Amino acid sequence: MSPFYRPIAPVDPPTHCVRRHARLHGPARVAAPYRRRKTCLLNDFISLGLPTVLTDSLTAGGFTEPTKIQAQAIPKLLEGRDMMGIAQTGSGKTAAFGLPILAGILTLTGRPRPLTTRALILAPTRELAVQIDEAIRKFAGSKMKLDTVLLLGGVSRYHQVKRLERGVDIVVATPGRLKDLMDDGKIKLNETRWLVLDEADRMLDMGFIAPVRAVVKAIGMKRHTMMFSATMAPEVADLAKSLLQDPVRVDASVAGSTVVKIDQRVILSGAKAKRGVLNELLASETENMERVIIFSRTKHGADRVAKNLEIDGHKAAAIHGNKSQNARQAALKGFTTGDVRILVATDIAARGIDVPGITHVVNYELPDDPENYVHRIGRTGRNGASGIAITLCDGTERGKLRDVERLIRRTLPYTGDLHLANETGVVEAPRSAYKKPSGGRPGPRSSKNPRAPQADRRSPAERRPFAEFAKDVGGRSQPHHQPSDTPRARPVDATRARPDSAPRTRPAEGGAPARGVRRDMETGKPMANNKPAGDKTKQRWGKTQKEAARSNGRSNADRQRGRA
Repeated sequence: MSPFYRPIAPVDPPTHCVRRHARLHGPARVAAPYRRRKTCLLNDFISLGLPTVLTDSLTAGGFTEPTKIQAQAIPKLLEGRDMMGIAQTGSGKTAAFGLPILAGILTLTGRPRPLTTRALILAPTRELAVQIDEAIRKFAGSKMKLDTVLLLGGVSRYHQVKRLERGVDIVVATPGRLKDLMDDGKIKLNETRWLVLDEADRMLDMGFIAPVRAVVKAIGMKRHTMMFSATMAPEVADLAKSLLQDPVRVDASVAGSTVVKIDQRVILSGAKAKRGVLNELLASETENMERVIIFSRTKHGADRVAKNLEIDGHKAAAIHGNKSQNARQAALKGFTTGDVRILVATDIAARGIDVPGITHVVNYELPDDPENYVHRIGRTGRNGASGIAITLCDGTERGKLRDVERLIRRTLPYTGDLHLANETGVVEAPRSAYKKPSGGRPGPRSSKNPRAPQADRRSPAERRPFAEFAKDVGGRSQPHHQPSDTPRARPVDATRARPDSAPRTRPAEGGAPARGVRRDMETGKPMANNKPAGDKTKQRWGKTQKEAARSNGRSNADRQRGRA
């Protein structure tokens, strides 16, 4: 048991009814009415040992009967036991750990110290953190003075730090923003008594294991830790073993099953025809899609689907990790109020959306992890309501569909045909006339539009016919000359004679021609080398710079006299 806990005494059963019954009917029938009354008490929150302040706020909020996870977890948590809870999304996990924390805070006196918090709740996504914060405030009600702060990324932390400077009762945070504030010394966790890790399996998938361990190390060993997860993967079990102290395990999930009141079906279609299928579903009067969530596998895919829906005349908004917190909150607010009919989301936001009245969930793309399918369709059919989940599956997703069916242990009914998608009434959405140029190697050209010949990269002298070139050098074509023979003398034009002072380029001894010979662009003749005579390894700058300048000057003067 946690050293900070003072267990709350359970409510005594009423005795006046039992005594009156004994006077009227005798002692032989005393036990039966009391047993019936005790059974009724187990169906409300009073029997769980919660204080009256919380039970009154729960009654005012419309919570009359605890769920399975709440009935199993709350009594154990009030005793101060560490817990590993396993329950599916929408099962009431927030109240299961939130109500015992509020009951424990009621037993404390005074205010928390600056930069400290009494309870810390970690959530993997911003939407889930906002949902938990709103639920905690609702459970506390107006009679309980509670100071909470929400630590999220994507928004300014100025107001968050100002709230922490006064000290708070409960902090609901995402691991990233909390770790940043810890590194900057804006929050201290040495006085934190309650620690909750909600959706622990999702935290591991998102790579938050290092920030979580840093938080646990900063709190210390004197803590009451609660972990809740939708699945019990080996990684989650290892994390629970390292963080929890003599925990009690509560399993309120049904293995391999989803909400039975959700109507699930699959529509087979081509990948390019999904847009048309979605438009037909949204326009169908039989489907009656009033409030729809569409799930995409990637962030760019969510933006693309939302943009196409806007083009097709639907009010839609996208929500994913690349959106700012203000944009995500605005999208959720519009979806909650009804200004936005369709919300397009990714798997990251699947567990953080708790909006009442969602009638349909559409899987535009199947998730890579079949567990995410369960969390997706769990957005509808919450709190005992019914819902419809429709999955659009193309030929490349048949393996993922089999994984989902293997997980939920049932074969989903399907309609349509992968190969006859465009022949069964599926109309592909019109495409824009403008096509954005894409990179990559172009495909083969048709015979009607052959590729133009490649540009000639030869020099102008090389492109000239040999007959024209021969007129410049001798007036007639000369016979072929073997390279092994002695060099053949060519007549030289007197007006274009090379100065005697300029060195001539000769083939090197051994038959190999000299490299780096410059030729005239019009005639193709070797051009004069105006470099100064001497050792080629000499430096042209420094002491020999003046000599090179004088040599160039003499060569230029001789060339001018020769042209005259």
